[in-house]
Amino acid sequence: MIVYDIVVNGEIKETIKPRKNRLKEIYAYMQEQTKLMKAKYGENVKIKGRMVY
Repeated sequence: MIVYDIVVNGEIKETIKPRKNRLKEIYAYMQEQTKLMKAKYGENVKIKGRMVY
């Protein structure tokens, strides 16, 4: 499973777990979430993906 950590100023604020496993659906979902996180935390937001087994 792929999860995404929302990092602001070097500190993990949230972890997002996409519900779908298809890459196209995850990509569209993460584009939407990126816009929401930039509105919520400002422009200094980084999204890091990682695998969880």
